[in-house]
Amino acid sequence: MSLNRVIRGSFWLYVSGIASNLLGYVYWLAASWFVPPSTIGESSAIVGVVSLISSLASLGISSGATRLFGKALAHPDSRRLLSSWFSSSLAVSLALYATAAATTLLVGPLFGVTQLQLPFVISLILLSAFPQVANPLYNATLRTGVIALSSVLSASLRLVLGLLLLYLGTGFVGVMLAYVLAGVVQHAILAASLRGSIAAARPSLQQAKESVLQGIPAYIPSLVATAGSWLGVLGIYAISGSTDAGTYYIAFTIASVVYSLPLALLGLMFPVLSGMEDGRKRASARAVRLSFAIIAPLAGVVIAYPHVPLSMMGPSYVASSFALQILAVGCFAAPITSGFNSLIYAYGKYRYVTLLGLASNLPRVVLYAPLVALWGDAGAALSYISGYVASLVAVLLMSGRIRYSVGWGASALFAGIPAALSVVMIYSGLHWVLGTAIILAASLFAYARLGLITRADLGEIGSAFLSRDQLDRVYPYARYILEVLYGH
Repeated sequence: MSLNRVIRGSFWLYVSGIASNLLGYVYWLAASWFVPPSTIGESSAIVGVVSLISSLASLGISSGATRLFGKALAHPDSRRLLSSWFSSSLAVSLALYATAAATTLLVGPLFGVTQLQLPFVISLILLSAFPQVANPLYNATLRTGVIALSSVLSASLRLVLGLLLLYLGTGFVGVMLAYVLAGVVQHAILAASLRGSIAAARPSLQQAKESVLQGIPAYIPSLVATAGSWLGVLGIYAISGSTDAGTYYIAFTIASVVYSLPLALLGLMFPVLSGMEDGRKRASARAVRLSFAIIAPLAGVVIAYPHVPLSMMGPSYVASSFALQILAVGCFAAPITSGFNSLIYAYGKYRYVTLLGLASNLPRVVLYAPLVALWGDAGAALSYISGYVASLVAVLLMSGRIRYSVGWGASALFAGIPAALSVVMIYSGLHWVLGTAIILAASLFAYARLGLITRADLGEIGSAFLSRDQLDRVYPYARYILEVLYGH
């Protein structure tokens, strides 16, 4: 199978992740001029609470819709089926999140949500409903540019509007109001771009039930995964206070920029694999290799120079450098687990999906409280990557049952080369600009010479973004680079 469209689609999906995380980092960077880390910690705690409530209310509708959309695209009457599944899934999602918002309005104050915080919590919960169905549709049809556009524009609005409100002295209210208004803009773009891709259709109770049933295998793992991601911030907020929560949240945001790459490419493989009848394992293995080739060197850079992005926020944030290094180590396992999860879900191995999700996230949930109490943000980071250790064991045990070759030796090389280079950079004391260039260039050279990334792989990436004529014009210049990488 040609991965051109998937690579191009995952690029835009990664742009979406970059917009959410990188522009979010810039937002917090600029916000730190006006508010202390404690305000950032309080705001991140609210975002974490909303994420947990939204995940609890979802019933896995996003995963179910993704699978059903992927299968519908393989049907001759795909547009009618897509429209019907979309309207039915959206009806369920709106009902679930409206119920969650109403429940939070009633019981939120009993759990410490203040009257100032409550309107923002309710608004963000309601704004979570539509993307649960719209994003899977754009992913399945590989129109991920729409998701990227909505993320870039909404994140840009949050940045501009948030800074204006903070300049006016609104503090916490300004931070959260910018989040809500940015979400409204994102919804408007996602909704407007649906025109022409689906038609109006009456929701079907049977299809609504099916969308929930298809998502249930991923629901518990997804719920635990959300808890595994946010309990670190919430645990530090509860145990160490809002200031430490703010510094750890920034470290986690930076790590998420790197983590989002395999989630983009390998997550986008899920609807594609669902519509395939043959070649799923080969397509999945190739996508894993391409993800590894990009994420592992970036993780090596973060491990070698964690203080660089953190210091831009201010001296107090550098304290989370060690936590950021620990979080970056998890990037070396992310392609394996993400790729295998997409593969087994596409095969309909729901029990395996549930087991892998629980293996990935239960250790995080269990270990957060004791490790945060012992080591603060470093303990939260250790808890987070413990899930990757457990998930690798789960992949090892399950891969043989479906006769899938993970390629452990190649994966070890993908991870080991930039990891070793990062250790050398740490002890050499080289400036971060030179050290970054060495890690990236030396990793690419080693991958090429060891055959981990082939000329065909580079050609696949190039053809995903350039036409044949453009490739022909670029090749004379790229030929010298290819000769250095692969020899004559």
